[in-house]
Amino acid sequence: MLHQRRKDLIFLLLQKATLPNYWLKRSQAALFPRAENTRHLHLGCGTKYLSGFINVDANPRTKVDLWLDIRCGLPFASRSVDSIYTAHMLEHLYPYELTRLLRDCFRVLKPGSGLRAVVPNLASAVLAYQERRPEWFHNWPVEHQSWGGKFSNYIFCSGQHRTAFDFEYLSEVLYNAGFRDVQQSSEGHSNIYGELVPSFEPREDLPHSLFVEAFA
Repeated sequence: MLHQRRKDLIFLLLQKATLPNYWLKRSQAALFPRAENTRHLHLGCGTKYLSGFINVDANPRTKVDLWLDIRCGLPFASRSVDSIYTAHMLEHLYPYELTRLLRDCFRVLKPGSGLRAVVPNLASAVLAYQERRPEWFHNWPVEHQSWGGKFSNYIFCSGQHRTAFDFEYLSEVLYNAGFRDVQQSSEGHSNIYGELVPSFEPREDLPHSLFVEAFA
């Protein structure tokens, strides 16, 4: 596995490389407003391309609609986006990057529209650690025998994760970014997408992911 410091350098270079796309898209949005009424963003799509969304990612090897590192900002006009979906991406941001992105998400969302965020579930990991559930913890990216190692491996992912979230913490940063209503959700349930909510993982008694929706 590639060392995290090398990954950080690669993504720093990718961030700079995608800047022209940010300015191009921002100029297009200002000069040529889109005629259609709906726009749904999928931030940090990775290998999961969602039909009906503008899929955004910095990895040039994945299928995207917009090649962009979201740390550059969102190149869309204020109050022009109908929804934002992101799964297991926010935890990769440093706190100052997270704050900046969420404020930009709030800016581009239409009043009354929402953001659905899926992140690793800190509360579930703590409970699985306390109850000693070996089957709950993943052996990726590193296999550990100790309980502290299993917990650290899931939460910090060998340095790939910068932040760990429970519902209260993610609510705090969302409210601080301007969102007026934050709700805990779950797999398959959404007040934003209804039955069309993107699926992410099987339903579990102790979910690996935390599902949160926030409204502008």
